[in-house]
Amino acid sequence: MLVGINTADDAGVYKLTDKLALVYTVDVFAPIVDDPYTFGMIAAANSISDVYAMGGEPKLALNVVGFPGKGEPKMLGEMLKGAQDKAQEAGVTICGGHTFVSDEIKYGLSVIGYINPKKIITNASAKTGDVIILTKPIGVGTIIQAHILGKGIDIKPAIKSMSTLNKAASIAMQGLTHSATDITGYGLVGHLVEMAEASKVGIEISLSKIPMHKGALDILKSGIVEPGISMNMGSFGNRVIKDGVDETLSMLVFGAETSGGLAIVLSPNKLNTFRKKYKLAAPIIGRVTKENRGRLKITQ
Repeated sequence: MLVGINTADDAGVYKLTDKLALVYTVDVFAPIVDDPYTFGMIAAANSISDVYAMGGEPKLALNVVGFPGKGEPKMLGEMLKGAQDKAQEAGVTICGGHTFVSDEIKYGLSVIGYINPKKIITNASAKTGDVIILTKPIGVGTIIQAHILGKGIDIKPAIKSMSTLNKAASIAMQGLTHSATDITGYGLVGHLVEMAEASKVGIEISLSKIPMHKGALDILKSGIVEPGISMNMGSFGNRVIKDGVDETLSMLVFGAETSGGLAIVLSPNKLNTFRKKYKLAAPIIGRVTKENRGRLKITQ
């Protein structure tokens, strides 16, 4: 076992030979959008992302499905079709799975990928002086919560973000990054706290530099707070230092994300090379410091 549970990384890695290791992960969650096909795509992209975060190449997957006994079979079929299409885009073969009766729908994938044991990217190798870039905006949980409450929010940009694979960013960072993680349920704060602890460094991020989905901040200001924010505040708040920040704005970085982007950590002198390989937006949102080891500092 090359990567296990001790650093709370995105996936486990098991060595087979000197040149081949398996990257293994699983993720299951309840629907966050109404359309079953779209939910299937998002669930697949979310599950596969853990392999991308490790620098691996996803190859095989199994469906994991909780479905009501009196549920509509067509809905199940559409959900699986969405996942199948997204997996095919990633080059992943879904070779079966398991379905169990559940009061509510739950779906995800168990995914296996390949990686060279000498090229594993973990959350435990960030180095002092590195910069941190983020490949997708945050605020998905807040956008979805407003949609659930019938606030007439346009969720199309959030759906596009969630259903976009992290494949291009994963390929671009290989050979350049010191450390990486994908941003999912623990939010930007939770995953960066885990990185700080695993790497034994401090991490500092600037709220003004973090890309956010349009409308997410206004939703928070209106008093709508999605459950992931309080959950992540309770879990990680004691390891966060706030330095003169807007409280409402700082809440958003605690929000739960689904199929979020990659937080990629690399030396400043590697940044231009990365940008030549990765053509999409990936702003610098912070840096790695020697101060406040195991902690995340948030500035305005």
